[in-house]
Parts: sequence; structure tokens; C-alpha cells
Amino acid sequence: MELRKFSVIFTTVMVIILAVVIWFFPSNEDFRVENPFWNGTEDITTLIPASPIASLSELPPSPQGSTLILIPYLEFTPAELETLNSFVGQGGSLILADDYGFGNQILEYLGLEVRFSGHILLDPLFSHKNQWLPRIHHLTSNSVTSTAQSLVLNYATCLVNVEDGNILAQSSSFSFLDMNDNEVWDEDEPTGPLPVISKHNLDDGQIILIADPSILINSMEAMESNPSLIENMADITTSRLFIDQSHLPPSNLHYTKNLLAYLHGFLVAPWGTVGVVILVLAITLIPIWYKKGGKNDYSTE
Repeated sequence: MELRKFSVIFTTVMVIILAVVIWFFPSNEDFRVENPFWNGTEDITTLIPASPIASLSELPPSPQGSTLILIPYLEFTPAELETLNSFVGQGGSLILADDYGFGNQILEYLGLEVRFSGHILLDPLFSHKNQWLPRIHHLTSNSVTSTAQSLVLNYATCLVNVEDGNILAQSSSFSFLDMNDNEVWDEDEPTGPLPVISKHNLDDGQIILIADPSILINSMEAMESNPSLIENMADITTSRLFIDQSHLPPSNLHYTKNLLAYLHGFLVAPWGTVGVVILVLAITLIPIWYKKGGKNDYSTE
């Protein structure tokens, strides 16, 4: 009986300790603003006054002067697509940073011809360390790129079907689009300069396309003129800047933290507190009940 009681107490204590560790452990998910590691975006919040949102429904009903940074790694519902259409159409600015996600789903819904290629952009000459980190020197004079001299991308793609007047940044003439993923240029593969940033007007709003969301992560945001580009993106709005977190790939840690947050909300509610008290009393009384049950069995014999 003592061993069973010890097992219950030990298991309960270990579960509580594990929950506390998970609750306070920083997020390690790609592009999340609460992630301080190399693949997070916590550092950009020190450059720009951005507010993370967990749902597109949190966008303001009057979007004029507001900017949304969106990294679309999860598919969009029809309602979300309509929310984005309304946001831009009524004067909002959408910064869509994508490479191999669902950015084209948005562009198709908005009626734009431009697309994210979805193939990797390599530059064996103008690059940082290797051809998967292309340097971008061809920048047009625009409010988004005005103070930037050169950018560094990370496993980026490029934009296709872009009119010259919409292009803000292009790769070098030595770059190419690796269509078959063999890491070398073949004769049928497009060569640079290839557009990587563009700007498009839509009704009363605008859309800025960036063919590499990695430019926002902690390990990339401080490289060369990348900080200038990020700060300029914040300057295009006169009101509020939002960073969508609802279309990022979730991890087991993310699900666990959400579960703990739900449990926390349950426990702080009055009826939740009563339930916890009843549960604690029940666990405390289990040994007494077992002891009484044992005595009753003994006396019967």
C-alpha cells in the first residue's frame, strides 16, 4: 500500500515538473516571434513595433494604415482568403513572404498573375558562403528598398510573371533557378536576373512579395542590409504592424504549450478551482479508503 501511495505521489510530482519545464521552455518553431533561436523571429520585434496575431480575424476592421506580414506555410480557408482580400482592398498593406508554401493560393484568389516559382534560386558567384545564400545587389529605388544596399537570402525561390515596373529587387545575372534540384545549371533552366521582391497595387491597398521568408529569422535579419529592408517594411504603415502566426508549421511543443494554456485557463476559472480541490481531496483520501476497505475485509473473515 505504501508503494502504491508513493507511486501516485511521485507520478503526480513528475507530471507537474514536466509541465512547468514545457511551459517555460522557449518556442523552437520556425518563424515564431517567441522563438529566440536561430530559426525564430524574436529579434525583428526589436527592430519594428510588430504585434503577433494568432488568427486573421484579429486584423482591424478598418485596415487603412495597417500592415500584415504573412508567412503562408499552412493552407487558407475560403473565409481567410476573403479576410485578406478585404484587408488589402480597403487600404491595408500585405507583405507576403513565401518560398515553398501557400502564397500562390492567395495570389490566385486576389486575381494577380504573379506567382512564387517554388524552385530554389542558386547563385554560384554572388553569394554568402555558398550558392544557397544568394546576394541581392539589384535593388530599385523604392520606399521598401531605399536604404538597402544588398540583401542575403537563404534557400529562396523567385517570382514569375512579374512586370518590370513591379520589380523591387532581382538576383544577379549569374543566378539560376534549379528546376530539377541537381544543384547545377542546365540549359533549359532560367537564369538571372530573377525577381525576388515586387510590389503590386490592389484597389486601395498594396501587396509586397518577398520570395524568401528566411530573411526575417534571427540568423538572417542582421545580415548586410536585411535590417534596413525590415525597418522599411515597418515604415510603410502609419498605424499598426501585425505578424501572422496562424499559418506557421506547428510542432509537438506548440501543441503541448497550447494544451497547457487551455488547462491554465480552466484552472483559474472558479469551477476549475473547485474541480482541482475535489481532485486533490480524492487523491489524498485514496490511502484512507484503501485502509478502511482492508480493515472491513479483515473483520469479515
